[in-house]
Amino acid sequence: MIGVVIVTHGSLAGALLGTVELIMGKQEQVKAVAFESGQAVADLQMRIIQAVAQVDTGKGALILVDILGGSPYNASAMLMMEQPKIEMIVGVNLPMLFEVLPMRTLRLASVADMALDGGRNGISKFVMKKVE
Repeated sequence: MIGVVIVTHGSLAGALLGTVELIMGKQEQVKAVAFESGQAVADLQMRIIQAVAQVDTGKGALILVDILGGSPYNASAMLMMEQPKIEMIVGVNLPMLFEVLPMRTLRLASVADMALDGGRNGISKFVMKKVE
């Protein structure tokens, strides 16, 4: 099964994982990593390395980060340069997690593509027709 590591600024990663587990139940091989104010990027990178090692059983790991160019993104990108069985998706959201977590027996690249689709499809605008 593909491992998943959610990396975000502040407590968002833990909140996303907690919400998913509230709805879907306990998730194996998933870790949340928070980048807190005042934390060194080198420390964040070490925590991501540890989380990937804990969730990857040989099939690879998908890292889901919050924003492009942020410290979680940069630290994860540096790790990707060193480890070939890692994919990263930017813009983590709940629909993305709901799409990916049940499908982690597929190939890593397929799971990454599903994350993109789930994240995009989970975004919509509510439009209410006005009665005239």
